[in-house]
Amino acid sequence: MIVAPASLQTTAERHVEAGARLAWIFADRIEAATILHYVVEESGKLHDLAGPLYDSARALSAHIPAADWYERELVERFDVRLDGLPRQRPLTRVVPAHDLRVVESPEVSTVLYGPVRSGIVESARWIVESGGEDFVDVFPSMFFKHRGLEDRFLDCPLELAPFVAEHVSGVTASCHAAAFARAAERAMGIEAPDRARAARAVLVELERVHQHLDSLAKLAEDGSLSVGSAQVFAAKERIHRLLCDATGNRYARGAICIGGTRFDLLDPLRKTCARDLDLAEHHARSAIGRLIETQSFMDRLIGTGRLSPDLIARFGAVGPVARGSGVSSDVRARDGFLYTPLTGEEALERNGDAVSRTLVRVAEIQRSFQLVRSALDANPPGPHIVRAPVVDGAAIARVESPQGELLYFVRIANGKLARVAIRSASYANWPLFVPSLPGNIFTDFSFIEHSFGAVQSEVDR
Repeated sequence: MIVAPASLQTTAERHVEAGARLAWIFADRIEAATILHYVVEESGKLHDLAGPLYDSARALSAHIPAADWYERELVERFDVRLDGLPRQRPLTRVVPAHDLRVVESPEVSTVLYGPVRSGIVESARWIVESGGEDFVDVFPSMFFKHRGLEDRFLDCPLELAPFVAEHVSGVTASCHAAAFARAAERAMGIEAPDRARAARAVLVELERVHQHLDSLAKLAEDGSLSVGSAQVFAAKERIHRLLCDATGNRYARGAICIGGTRFDLLDPLRKTCARDLDLAEHHARSAIGRLIETQSFMDRLIGTGRLSPDLIARFGAVGPVARGSGVSSDVRARDGFLYTPLTGEEALERNGDAVSRTLVRVAEIQRSFQLVRSALDANPPGPHIVRAPVVDGAAIARVESPQGELLYFVRIANGKLARVAIRSASYANWPLFVPSLPGNIFTDFSFIEHSFGAVQSEVDR
């Protein structure tokens, strides 16, 4: 929807005040003009409110917390002038830690946690000001790897662009490829055939399983449950081997393309899953069951990193982070489904703590195995790809990734990619990490982080 520049921010505000969720703010440049997009979800549907920027715009983040990171990135990455933007420490630029200290007290120490941390984790740094075990102030310093992947799309032939999408987040390659392909297909006015949509759904649901298992295994590791962690990681490995046997890649890279899938994927998926899926599910259920039956582990998560439904709504959180606080957010029940809409009750917990987010993931793993079987059993006939001439257009599409709602904007001009913008679930949820810390102690930090299940590479895009 094109909105007059003078009323663009006011229109977005009115939608939010009426109960809509602010899902995204991003910029596009068409020749010399800067176009601002305010994406809101209302009644389960996305609405793109767009208009040109003249000189400056009014910031919304002073009273809409969900706008904060988006507006700060607009200022720092796109030189957009926003009037009334609350003064903040830099978001996308790495600043020396001594310049970020806020509290001056001999009883408060500054701890730099990251960017290099124990284990195999992505680059993220936290400036933690602590008086012993309590948090006094915490500031996330991310964006260490400016990979420029949104710009990389612009140099890439359209048929190869899904490979770029797969490398935004290596561990959720199928979700990014599917979201990009859907946005490109909508921009071109085509739709992938049912056979390809079913295969995409299988890949994304198996990706959800191995990423939820990854989060659970890391939580077990935080709790010094070495055997439990190893068992859950072993269950995750079975999913990767299944994907490798069916697609040739442990993360199913190279399988999804614009218009469908690169080869008829459903037959090898059916063959491999007929042989291995039952055993993989058995091992996953068994490992998870032993983990959540360990009371000392569950006690460590109860009350940890609690988030209220009001905070979730004001920050526009998505995925298990939102659903762990009882806020419905699964786009598979809306327009984000890949093959068939989600039916039945959404996995929701009400307490908003790390154990609630854990139980959401446990329920979703069980649902994902069901959805995989449903898509495989349907075995829709027909082609696995539709080929059509490239036409100009622009569109937004979304997919429910393991972390939550993943959004892609694609604009094609003169037969080439002119703009690709990405808003990951990790990006949407990270601003809630600091508000989840009060009332916790320093040793709760990793439990809360892994209960979020965020992927840092989706932020450093």
